[in-house]
Amino acid sequence: MRSVAVVFTLAAITLAGCGSGSEPKEAATAAAPAASQAAPKDIGTITASGFGQADEYVWATAVVHNNSDNIGQTVTVSFNILGDAGEILGSESQVESFSQPSADHIIGTQISLEPGQKAAKVEATLDVEASGTFSDQPFPAIPVSDLKITGTGDHRDVSFVITNPLTIPIKDPRIALACKDKSGKLIGGDIAFPELVPAGGKIKVDTSPIVSGDPADCSVYVGPPVDWEGAPEAVASASPSATTAAEPAGSAESAFRTWVTQFGERDWKSQYETLVGPQQELLTQREFIACRTAEAPPKITWSKALGATDVGDSAIPGTKTKLPATKVDAQLNVDGLKVPIDAHMFIEDGVWKWSLEKEALAKCTS
Repeated sequence: MRSVAVVFTLAAITLAGCGSGSEPKEAATAAAPAASQAAPKDIGTITASGFGQADEYVWATAVVHNNSDNIGQTVTVSFNILGDAGEILGSESQVESFSQPSADHIIGTQISLEPGQKAAKVEATLDVEASGTFSDQPFPAIPVSDLKITGTGDHRDVSFVITNPLTIPIKDPRIALACKDKSGKLIGGDIAFPELVPAGGKIKVDTSPIVSGDPADCSVYVGPPVDWEGAPEAVASASPSATTAAEPAGSAESAFRTWVTQFGERDWKSQYETLVGPQQELLTQREFIACRTAEAPPKITWSKALGATDVGDSAIPGTKTKLPATKVDAQLNVDGLKVPIDAHMFIEDGVWKWSLEKEALAKCTS
């Protein structure tokens, strides 16, 4: 992630007069920026779902797209298996994480029904939380060879070869399959956990997905091990999400969340330390803290992230300087209300930094 310059674009709250932010419309001041009418984009979207059945066992699967440039979010898909009359025959949830930015992730699980029950439909519901116990280190896209599909009936044999592009071995990756018929409908899937993919090496993976019908093809997604902590020595040629030395540590989302925590704790000294450099040249730490404490700021806490978009080089308010920026869409709790917020985080010298709005900067320096 890059340095963070926070510039809120929704008219909601003016954070302590010196901060960037938004307030509910009824509390907005004349100095507040114009409200954005565009609704925040969801972090993730289910683009397809389906199931396969073998006796009393159903494999429910969903393709979930990460709509953001962030990773590590807790992703839960809840599956309801319905009968002909719409009754719920069984339910299960699968909890995983987004491990690649702006990419499809296959999430599935097995559900056991009563003997003789026949599934007619699957309902898939998605929930994405910005926080969780999952790693925020990107996992590379793993090359997968052409698949070989053999067999008949409700179990098929699907084999393929995966290649580890890293200079370290990958232990116990989670491999998920989503199989489709000729019409493109999802008709089942499977998971596999090979013990080891050697550094720079290849292994063959054999799976037996549960399907309802004839699979014309299967999509494969290779996810990280549960204890994945990143691979700084990744061979990046095969993966646009591999880390590079030029990128700042962490994400714009996590940097903004830290900013929100500091604001909630009134930790003005720490906030000043990540204020973008060109504005620090105009405003001393003493002036900043005095400005922050001159008014009673609203009570804010983090709710959840809604997405992040790279917006390229952006102007720092009150200066002639431009820096690379990412717009973070998030939801905050502001004096008891849930408020959607846009925040621009800037990258400066490999660090995420934030900025004051032009009006707030002028007020603090006057």
